[in-house]
Amino acid sequence: MYWTTKHVLACTASHCAAKGANDVLMLLRREVLKRRLDKAILVNNCGTIDLCDIGPNIVVYPDGVIYSGVTKADVPELVEALAAGTVVERLVLNPETAAEKARRDFYAAAVDPEATMPAVDFALLAANHGFDDAWIAEQARRGFIARKPGADGGPETITVTSKARNRYGV
Repeated sequence: MYWTTKHVLACTASHCAAKGANDVLMLLRREVLKRRLDKAILVNNCGTIDLCDIGPNIVVYPDGVIYSGVTKADVPELVEALAAGTVVERLVLNPETAAEKARRDFYAAAVDPEATMPAVDFALLAANHGFDDAWIAEQARRGFIARKPGADGGPETITVTSKARNRYGV
């Protein structure tokens, strides 16, 4: 991290990249340089921070702030906040924000009464919570759920992994 006061990590994993993360990162770096803040703020890209479904995402250390759904239009305000030591509240993701509560509610329902269910039922439950098949695929890719072929030729099942159960406390 060298001797900067802030380290900004922007996720550029494939799903965040598909949502414009590389453009956000490029503009963020450019804005930090333009304002001559590069001695105080180090900007790097990183792999996934396990939030790609609501990306592009940025983590700021040592502040411990996660910004989600960041767009190029947000960058000037974000850099201003980084320079001032403030937070852009409308972009913050934490356990109490709607996106995280929605995931926690979904995973609580998905493990009740058991952590494994037929894939069809899982997809229906996800749809009832506002999540689509692409979201389910993203959860599988990130290791929050595991797809398994059905026993003895039965239907495919999905298990909520310990990663998801631990993260969401369910």
